[in-house]
Amino acid sequence: MTSNQPPRALPKYCILCVDDDHIGLGLRAALLEDEGYSVTAVSCPLMALEYDVSQFHLAILDFDMPALNGFQLLLRLRTAHASFPIVLLSGMSRELPNDIRIMFSSCHDKGEPIPILLNTIRSYLAPIPDPPECHVVGRDVRPSYRGHRSSGCALPEL
Repeated sequence: MTSNQPPRALPKYCILCVDDDHIGLGLRAALLEDEGYSVTAVSCPLMALEYDVSQFHLAILDFDMPALNGFQLLLRLRTAHASFPIVLLSGMSRELPNDIRIMFSSCHDKGEPIPILLNTIRSYLAPIPDPPECHVVGRDVRPSYRGHRSSGCALPEL
């Protein structure tokens, strides 16, 4: 059975990108838009706080920015009730202490291949399917799959 109606557009996920590097920010925004995301690109962390956080599904933050660093911005976004995943994308993410890294949903270096970042974004924004079945464990009913969990991005201690 065919329909003459055009296919219904899938809802777009909205991503907030904050980076003081205008060129990198523009390229990242264009790449994410090509992937089908709606992107709000902001070069000043203080300006990012002026947006209604309820409109976003994910944020990608640089760390080393003027006025507020990425960690300070993360804290302010959380204070504004941002409940979406916040990804750190920085040239210095591996140099940050673990107590800062674990506050982010995920941490990536700007030099990493782009597919790694895209896979991270997809993992947070992909819908989690309903479990096909449940297993009874004692008196508990537990789903037969485990949803995506944030493990933070702490580096292993050497």
